[in-house]
Amino acid sequence: MRQRFDSRYIFAAVAAVVVMLAVVIAATSLYYFSTIHGLVVQADSITPNDQAEGAAIVGVTARMVIIVVGATLLAVTAIGALLIYRNRRELRGERHVQSIYQAIGENIDTAIFIVDCEDQVVEAVFENVQDILGVPASKFFAVDRLSSNEAYAKVAAIVHSGAPAERRTWEFQCFNAVFGRDMWLRITSCPVTLGGDAKVIYSLTDMTDEHDIRQRLMDSVAAAEDANRAKSNFLASMSHDIRTPMNAILGFSELIDREAGHEEAVREYNRKIALSGRHLLGLINDVLDMSKIESGKTELTAEPFSLAETVAAVEAMMRPQTDAKGQTFTVEVTGISHDRLVGDEGRLRQILMNVLSNAMKYTGTGGKILLRIDGSLARHGTLQHVRILVRDNGIGMSDDYLATIFDSFSREESTLTNKIQGTGLGMAITKNLVDLMGGAITVRSKLDAGSVFIIDLDFPPAEAESEEREEPVSAPATDADEALGGKHFLVAEDNDLNAEIIGAILTIHGATCEVAENGQVAVDKFSQSEPGAYDMIFMDVQMPVMNGHEAARAIRALDRPDAREIPIIAMTANAFAEDEREALAAGMSAHVAKPIDVAVLACTVASLAR
Repeated sequence: MRQRFDSRYIFAAVAAVVVMLAVVIAATSLYYFSTIHGLVVQADSITPNDQAEGAAIVGVTARMVIIVVGATLLAVTAIGALLIYRNRRELRGERHVQSIYQAIGENIDTAIFIVDCEDQVVEAVFENVQDILGVPASKFFAVDRLSSNEAYAKVAAIVHSGAPAERRTWEFQCFNAVFGRDMWLRITSCPVTLGGDAKVIYSLTDMTDEHDIRQRLMDSVAAAEDANRAKSNFLASMSHDIRTPMNAILGFSELIDREAGHEEAVREYNRKIALSGRHLLGLINDVLDMSKIESGKTELTAEPFSLAETVAAVEAMMRPQTDAKGQTFTVEVTGISHDRLVGDEGRLRQILMNVLSNAMKYTGTGGKILLRIDGSLARHGTLQHVRILVRDNGIGMSDDYLATIFDSFSREESTLTNKIQGTGLGMAITKNLVDLMGGAITVRSKLDAGSVFIIDLDFPPAEAESEEREEPVSAPATDADEALGGKHFLVAEDNDLNAEIIGAILTIHGATCEVAENGQVAVDKFSQSEPGAYDMIFMDVQMPVMNGHEAARAIRALDRPDAREIPIIAMTANAFAEDEREALAAGMSAHVAKPIDVAVLACTVASLAR
């Protein structure tokens, strides 16, 4: 590696030349001094009129003066040249150091300040301080006390505050007027010794991004902790809601055993067991529905439906409940231009039922509930805007609870609400469904004054809306004995208790069945049977060896005339709309959710038997 010639050698050489010149001057001076002295001595022994001797003395003196002056000028020139060279070397060295500082500053995110401890002055500032603070480096050599930039003022105050004896760190938030935003800055001081002199190096770093990331992580952790606390609180508070129907189911089951001979009592106990079971099923459905929504697996269908029919169906379901509590339930529909719309009618019905059920539960006996469907507010071009308003004069909600009403597992705790069963998921499910449908939901409420929920949704009109569309005719209730009696079913079910239940239901209604413990056995039994041996197949979905979807596809693929025609009904605990679509896509004919509702099963069988 090539090295620069050290200026110390040049200084030594010039110093040697000066010394040599001094020696020469001294020797010459001594020589001429002795010569002049000899001439003077001789001059004393001759006559004063001898001009030759005087001229000799003058000549020797002149030569001596010339030599002394010349040597002096040469020495001065050498010293001046040395000083100029040293100044240039120092200037080049300073420029070199500055270029190093600049190169370092351009490649790091930290600005450096070097402060002399003895003189308490800023000696160097990296230029990249302007990238960090928007202030040029020159502004830090002397403090501008008139500056209104908080970021500059704080940094300059620390840098000029003195020389700390030990390492120290400052981290603070300040407003930067140049950038027009808040910043988080970190300054670290480090005492060092450079060239024998005590210095302090200050490093300045913009910590805004790191602080934002740290804050987001802290917020995420806090949110996760809040969610865990909410779920823990939910499980604790819901323990009562789950145990109540379970207590009824187990208690009335024991009473049935004790009073098996009293038919009327057994029927009443059985009715209460069924009510408790349906309530428990509703709790489970809410939890599963919310879980599916939060995991992003909920999908909306887009099918034509009648808004009037949906409202009528919801009213029919709610009316018996409100009548039982002596409540006045009013339904108003106004301003609807298109009754036939395209959307997920099932989810719309679920939204209406959730909000109305809440209103019914939290409104006392004799209270009033209003459901208004208003389509008069036109928005988004040709879309039919639907505003749903549900108003009640029930117990209302506190301002604190209103802020969390749409949070999962959220329930207001009071002596009144604690007597009302629920999961605390209804409003969270409603809010998520409304968001999924591109709508908005708002709520106003006051304690002891009731609540108002407003939901805004938009639906495209159905393309082929018939002006002479026939009014739907409600299907008559299907008699289970008539629908099921005399038929022979193949039941694919891996759970012995479920198989026993469906077998007993079919036997009660005059049907017979053959049970296959998994999908593969069901395929084998069907493929080995005579055509027409089975009227229908009840297919569970989650089974070992071969699941229900695979079994249905395998049956449909068999080379026999009835393989593609025999009705296959999915009979599974997978009860979501997405599960029904998957079953139909696998080749099944219909979907019936567990627990089995005999009326629904009979209606499904009857519709497929036609």
